[in-house]
Amino acid sequence: MFSARSIAWFNTFIPLLAVIGGYLIATHQQAAEACIPLWEGCTSISRGVRNGDALFWFRGFMMPLSALLVFYWVLQCRWLETFTGRRHRAILILGVISALSLVLYANFLGSQGDFYRFMRRFGVTFYFAFAALAQLLSLHALNRSQVQVSAGAQGWLRALWGLVIAQWCIGLASLAVTIMEPRNQFQLANIVEWNFALAMVCFYGVSGELWHRLPRRPEDCR
Repeated sequence: MFSARSIAWFNTFIPLLAVIGGYLIATHQQAAEACIPLWEGCTSISRGVRNGDALFWFRGFMMPLSALLVFYWVLQCRWLETFTGRRHRAILILGVISALSLVLYANFLGSQGDFYRFMRRFGVTFYFAFAALAQLLSLHALNRSQVQVSAGAQGWLRALWGLVIAQWCIGLASLAVTIMEPRNQFQLANIVEWNFALAMVCFYGVSGELWHRLPRRPEDCR
């Protein structure tokens, strides 16, 4: 059996492996432009993994990742319950919808037609937006509980807040790019997407370290 901490880190490593591995496969097969998309923005995540063998690689990770994300949010809400004394159904619902939306997005990725394009956008929008909101609400709930944080956990908690703040700042940057429509809008939008996704998936692993260092862990909750 994997520990709760391991499950949290799986939710960071699996999407990184899926996206980076898929993008490398696509560039090797000349199905995507080669660059460092985090700051060059030559392609979006979808364009980087939706052609050739990269698509099969990416899809192969999405179903288990979705299940792990659901499991993660169950653990996260139970862990929060030990500090707040109440259930966090809203956070759980947001997290589960986000995980299911990822499956929807992956299944329609690479399909042609307006309907399939709509379903992809629907899936990816709900995946990112609901996960970001659930992460923010999780930290807000923990902050309201006024739990005593040990010295060893303070750094990880600050890192979580940094990742969440980064996501919302990147989201505002995305809105600015959409409104202003600069000449390099395509590249800027891709840079925003890659960095937002990186901050979001890193949250899971870092939160696992916080679970490990604070007095009570999710497996202690009954």
